[in-house]
Amino acid sequence: MRILVTGAGGFLGRALAVDLAQRGFEVLAAYRTTVPPPFRGTPAPKLVALDLAALDFAGLSALPGAVDAVVHAAATSAWAGVSAQAMARDNVEATRRLIDAAGAGGATKFIFCSSMSAFGDIKAGTVDETTPVANPDVYGMTKLIGEALLREAAPGLAGLALRLPAVIGPGAKRNFLAVAAGRLKAGEPVSIFNPDAPFNNAVHSADLGAFIAGLLEKGWRGYDMLVLGAAGQLTISGAVQRLGARLGPAVPIEVRTAGKRASPPDSRRAMEAYGYRPMEIGRMLDRYAAEVAAGAPEAESGGN
Repeated sequence: MRILVTGAGGFLGRALAVDLAQRGFEVLAAYRTTVPPPFRGTPAPKLVALDLAALDFAGLSALPGAVDAVVHAAATSAWAGVSAQAMARDNVEATRRLIDAAGAGGATKFIFCSSMSAFGDIKAGTVDETTPVANPDVYGMTKLIGEALLREAAPGLAGLALRLPAVIGPGAKRNFLAVAAGRLKAGEPVSIFNPDAPFNNAVHSADLGAFIAGLLEKGWRGYDMLVLGAAGQLTISGAVQRLGARLGPAVPIEVRTAGKRASPPDSRRAMEAYGYRPMEIGRMLDRYAAEVAAGAPEAESGGN
């Protein structure tokens, strides 16, 4: 099976491309501008330059052969200096063009890496597929539109949108756990909110790669959206302390009183209906701490 994985210039796309290649898929790893470092190991994905925002219906014809499925991990996230216009171009228009090109090119499966940000302001104690959307920010809105575009492409193109919390693994950046781990490794204080709230708001890239590989092998019908997270629960302060205990000398943890409500994801539907098997959150954090301590640049293999 030949798979196109987008976002190979970033952490998640690169990790998934490596994982799927090592599981026996023929992987085309797409990047937009800066050429990523060569992949290590064998088999390795094949790097291809692809400007998603400029794709047309024949856009995938320039690739070395047709693709059977697309794993769309490329995105522009909300960060300092990132405009709404850039997020709309990269997350909405590029996704629309990619879905159209995938269908026109004969692909039958499309997995979209969406975000928990699509829910917006979460009032519920836990989050699942039935949790209502309320006031999402611009980034969350772009992910919602991407999901809607994929839903409209069914049943001709089988689509799955995966609403992801923080994704961690070798080379993870920007999310809460990645920032906290970097500060803990450097011996710098970490700020947290809601210290006693339950926490399993993480997915390891290896778990995600294993899940996506199983989905591609087994297949599914139509369109669906799934919420993913870790198994089990810790508290937010317990999660940070667990990382800290494995990353160096104890550092201060600053507790702040403001912040959004902490709502852990409930992945039971993904587990029961699709075979998702995530690590327990404590074990996941132990693995991630070891990866951060080692300074590993990219995911080496799949599995737990």
